Amino acid sequence: MSVYLAVRVLHVLMGAFWAGAIFFSMLFLDPAIREAGPEGGKVMGILQRRGWMTAMMTVGSITIVSGFYLFWIVSGHFAPVYMGTPRGIVLSVGMLAGILILAVGVMFSRPTAMRVGEIAGRIAGAGGPPSPEDVAELARLRSRLTFLLRVVNVLMLVAVVTMALGSHI
Repeated sequence: MSVYLAVRVLHVLMGAFWAGAIFFSMLFLDPAIREAGPEGGKVMGILQRRGWMTAMMTVGSITIVSGFYLFWIVSGHFAPVYMGTPRGIVLSVGMLAGILILAVGVMFSRPTAMRVGEIAGRIAGAGGPPSPEDVAELARLRSRLTFLLRVVNVLMLVAVVTMALGSHI
């Protein structure tokens, strides 16, 4: 198998996992965590300890780097003539969406989720009911995570659709 095909398989596998995990989070995981109330913070803490955010950042990074390589090859090293074609434009939009997803994750989602995990850990360690301040902070942070997840889902939808169409334009 050529390097190009191996990288393409890697890109598709990582991209499928990344997109599926993000869509699952939006449709099922986030609503379940919100429904659990303060106990949802414990789930966030467990996910954090099990490396969820690190795994998502790693898979996203592999997807983007492999996609960048594939686009570099397909576009003739980002040749201006190719980049101005409908296919070049569509794939560029998809690549930009993927980069934005990772940037949102690194700069906003991960730090927010880590803070949720810290508060949940503190609550669990205290053994008693959470303080009103912790409950309010968790609610604020969860609302922020829900908003960020919605943004990421829209961007992921753009990335998936453009990648699906890019090969056929």
